[in-house]
Amino acid sequence: MSPQNQKFDIRAFSELSNTLRTWWQATLPSRVMVVAVVMIVGALIAAVTAQPDAPLWRRGAVVGALSILLALNLVPSSSEIRPRSRPLGNVAIYLSVASVLYFIAFGMSSGPASTVISMLLFLLVGQATWTLPLAAALIYAGGMAFGVCTMIAFFVDLEAALQSAATFSFGIVFVVMFVQLSLRYEQQTEQAEAQRARAEELLAQLQASHDELRAARERELRMAAIEERVRLARDIHDGLGHYLTILNVQLQAASRLIQRDPERAAAVIATCREVAQTALDEVRRSVAAMQPSPLDGHSLDAAIERLIDDFRVSTAIDVRFVQTGDLPALPQTLAMTLYRAVQEGLTNARKHGNASRIDVTLACLPDTVHLTIRDNGQLTNGASEGGGFGLTGLRERIERLGGALHAAPHPDGGFLLDIVAPVAMAHEVHHDTGVAGR
Repeated sequence: MSPQNQKFDIRAFSELSNTLRTWWQATLPSRVMVVAVVMIVGALIAAVTAQPDAPLWRRGAVVGALSILLALNLVPSSSEIRPRSRPLGNVAIYLSVASVLYFIAFGMSSGPASTVISMLLFLLVGQATWTLPLAAALIYAGGMAFGVCTMIAFFVDLEAALQSAATFSFGIVFVVMFVQLSLRYEQQTEQAEAQRARAEELLAQLQASHDELRAARERELRMAAIEERVRLARDIHDGLGHYLTILNVQLQAASRLIQRDPERAAAVIATCREVAQTALDEVRRSVAAMQPSPLDGHSLDAAIERLIDDFRVSTAIDVRFVQTGDLPALPQTLAMTLYRAVQEGLTNARKHGNASRIDVTLACLPDTVHLTIRDNGQLTNGASEGGGFGLTGLRERIERLGGALHAAPHPDGGFLLDIVAPVAMAHEVHHDTGVAGR
């Protein structure tokens, strides 16, 4: 059975159980009344059929008393007997009238009818135990039993009264215990019902809280998406839009100069190419900012080792990585900037220096981190300390983080990229600027 079907069956069984419980509680007065009516009607039948030798007026008195007792149990105000919930005054009046009617019917009956009618004592004792405190019910039961036994001793003999006393005592004990167990069950059922209602109320409150939290989370995600779109729009406007504006102005100037001053127009076009390259780098940086960070789930040293391993496999260049000191907890922006610096240094050594060996060192101090990337290549393409857009953007980021970047040819040959940055930064940079080219 699938979990969904099992869940449905459990829910259906719970609903059926609740329905049966509600029906049982709702029909409690009716069930009590039915028991009383059946016993009284049985006594009426016995009064009519089981004492043929009794005078008519005595049979009439018995039938009349039992009929009134039956009517009292059929009247809703009297028959709706709930466990110790009705006013004690009403209960006392009912039991008093019912007891008088019972003694009249029992005293006037004879033969087998008197035996049947005597059993109504258990009905009255049960009703008393059901509606009165236990002590009062026991006093009532003892008084009724004493009255019945006294009547038997008066009309029959003492020996028959003593035998009846033993029988009635056993029956009264049984009835009282049965009713007490029934009361205990009803009380436990009511408590369970109250606890179930409370649990359902708490569940409804919990569900409402869950719905509110989910709605708040959805609103938070929507706001985050809106903020991200706003940020991207601002970056495009401030970055790419700026370069495209310059490019448009320069191209208009070149179109006016191309006829009368071709050399100057060529210079303007060369400037346009540089601006276009800068714009392309800006697009790459924006795209890199939207990609998952390579540091997600990895420390800075582990991410650098993975980067070097991939670089070594793809280029066959000997790259060595050394870390000294314990790596402190770095802000995400600083860690990402150092990672991009290693990426930039490896790329430049391969593209511009024709290096065969690269040494990467990460020195960790309590307050600062020191990153050096040195290769043994020969500078080409006019690469110098100033570098291209990649190193320029990297220097800007390092300086915004409170650090310093030095990039220049090493006196012993090759190129050296040296970065020193504080661990505690005054300003965070909330985007990952990609770097490419020196």
